[in-house]
Amino acid sequence: MALIQLSRASKLSLVEQIVEQLKNLIDKGSLRSGTKMTSIRLFAHQHLTSVHTVAEAFERLVALGYLESRPRSGFFIKRPRPITDKRNPTEKFAKAFDHLWQLRSHLMNEDGLLNVTSGKLPKEWMDTDMIKVSLKSVASKVDSAMMQYGDPYGYLPLRTLLQSKLADLGIYSQPDQMLLTQGASQAMDLIIRYLLRHGDKVLIDDPGYFNLFSNLQMQGIEPLPVRRNHDGPDLDMVEKLAQEHRPSVMFTQSVLHTPTGSTISPGNAYRLLRLSEQYDFRIVENDAYADMLSEQVPRLATLDQLSRVFYVGSFSKTLSVSARVGYVAAPANSIKDLANMKMITSITSSQLSEKFVFHALTEGQYRRSVERLRLRLAGSMTETEDMLRPLGFHLFCRPLGGKFIWVRHPNFESSSDIWKLAANAGIVIAPGKVFRYGMQDTPWFRLNVCYGGEPALANLFKSIC
Repeated sequence: MALIQLSRASKLSLVEQIVEQLKNLIDKGSLRSGTKMTSIRLFAHQHLTSVHTVAEAFERLVALGYLESRPRSGFFIKRPRPITDKRNPTEKFAKAFDHLWQLRSHLMNEDGLLNVTSGKLPKEWMDTDMIKVSLKSVASKVDSAMMQYGDPYGYLPLRTLLQSKLADLGIYSQPDQMLLTQGASQAMDLIIRYLLRHGDKVLIDDPGYFNLFSNLQMQGIEPLPVRRNHDGPDLDMVEKLAQEHRPSVMFTQSVLHTPTGSTISPGNAYRLLRLSEQYDFRIVENDAYADMLSEQVPRLATLDQLSRVFYVGSFSKTLSVSARVGYVAAPANSIKDLANMKMITSITSSQLSEKFVFHALTEGQYRRSVERLRLRLAGSMTETEDMLRPLGFHLFCRPLGGKFIWVRHPNFESSSDIWKLAANAGIVIAPGKVFRYGMQDTPWFRLNVCYGGEPALANLFKSIC
């Protein structure tokens, strides 16, 4: 094992160094499949390290599929079989083109392609220091309670803190009006199960959030798409559909709507609430991007005070996507029913994640991190617009913040043509139809401004426009 070189000065632990170096040697073919590995004791002696360190490294390699442990015989090289895909990018992207296509490309970008439609923040934008400090705070306070099931309603100190946070938006609530969930996605799923039954009709934004469409379809709910304008839903269309179909619920994003980036005007928000009263439908307001907006814009829940509005929020967009902590604020009797449904479907949510979010919010790191993120997003928004406008692109609106813009180019009647050209250039741009319930074609498509400064994107647009 003279090919392995360990260094105490490396940022990687000795275990990680052994694992990474052996993986590279096996991948390159320097160590052939079936070859018996040096014994743990001899390896440790040769590299002046402990038997425990080598044993842990070998066990990790077994778990990763690079070594095979044979009883009484030792460890043997087991090179993972490479998976090759000879299809061109367009063919791969075209597979299973539905509402989940965007989510798959978001979560399973195994080719390492530049995904400029994804909701992800670039890795270098992530505030790892904040995450480390918050995790250390949680670890320092671990006790026996952490080994038990958490409160089905969610960690009480975090719920109390969220009351104060919502009060800053003019939304006043009580502790029994707040339920913590595993991200906004679970919150929406619980609300759908609670408020709706198979065959019910609901109003949705068009374009809107693709994952909501899939959830409604899975549960047999009939969506009634409402055209999204630059100042919110088309309210004449809302009234017409409400008169004709008597929907039970309207799902909407009033602020920093995805994919358009638009925000409802105060006048339209007021009229929408009047329509919900007149035609007796509830409103589910998804405000997952709330902390990306620095301006104090009244929400529907601000005007309604959680009477007809179910308000959904999340920390996955700004703190950590892996934290998966969201919440619902709603009437107390509804929260009680949602908590019961949460227990039936998932017992409870992660107390560990909820405590992590609580420490991030209370130790000052989160506020400063979000302020830096807003400034960076504002700069990227301007940079992206400055790149697009000279090339003839049209913007649906000028968002007040956030990371998404909805754009089109007059030379293209269908954004599907753009995604094909982008795919051949190694760039992922989802066609706008994945943001429409009926998958109707559209010239519009979504861009994440975090990637607006990427030279590859600018070069692509210059070559096709």
